[in-house]
Amino acid sequence: MPKLGLGLSVARVVAGSSGDPDAAAYIALLEGDGVSVSDAQKTAIETFYATAKDGGWYSSLKRFYLPIWGAAAPNARCLVSSTSGTFEGSFTHATGYAHPTAASNANRFNTGYKLLDDLTTENACLMALAYDATSPHDRAINAANKTIIGSGSITATSIRINTASSSLIPQAVWLGVNESTLPSYGSHGVLLSNRKDGDTTLARRTGSAYDEDSTTGTLTGTYNNSYPITGFGSAANSAGSTGQATDSNAGAFGISEGLNATDRAAYTLAIKNLWETCSGITL
Repeated sequence: MPKLGLGLSVARVVAGSSGDPDAAAYIALLEGDGVSVSDAQKTAIETFYATAKDGGWYSSLKRFYLPIWGAAAPNARCLVSSTSGTFEGSFTHATGYAHPTAASNANRFNTGYKLLDDLTTENACLMALAYDATSPHDRAINAANKTIIGSGSITATSIRINTASSSLIPQAVWLGVNESTLPSYGSHGVLLSNRKDGDTTLARRTGSAYDEDSTTGTLTGTYNNSYPITGFGSAANSAGSTGQATDSNAGAFGISEGLNATDRAAYTLAIKNLWETCSGITL
């Protein structure tokens, strides 16, 4: 019988019978939510888990969401824990992405996860897949300082991925040590705000390129762990109400330990492949 590169039999995966218990559990939850998961989607989900585990970075993932299924319940499911986030306010759940109906502090995806529960500010990573013609922003006004995932109310005390200026260049904000220097970044993609080994790194993968740049510095802000990490804005209080709200389309959110350069490249590629196959959209 022919084999896939990861050691998975073609017949078994195409039939949609997952050999990975975590992949099987996630697929079962989706189907319990009323999602009809195709064989191709099951194969992509299985491959994501196998790639992450074979690469050694699966254990780094604390939360990972794939809001592509067209409804709030499956979109809120975490692929790596037994938890679900909560879509609060008014949302559109489309095939391939979700977005608030307006950029509003009341519209947010509340992960319920607080960074210091089992991570540190010196070793953590936020991820979002932004699917828009420009980087995360309020489409109505193209404003700067719009956040697609984050926590904290102001720059010096927040961690987030946001737009750095009116040019809408994405920025990795990390307690006062921020990175937004690559002019080749432009619009959508898999975006990381990563802190590891004293570096803050902004990484971005599109359909044709992977770029990243880092800055080294001592963190100057103090993180408030009463604020959960939220999507479509940066949590500004303990209830999860957001600031810097955006109505950007998002196809994935993630929270993990800080990743090294090899794992950042592998993680973003695995997300791209999973999202593109399951959504039918390309970056």
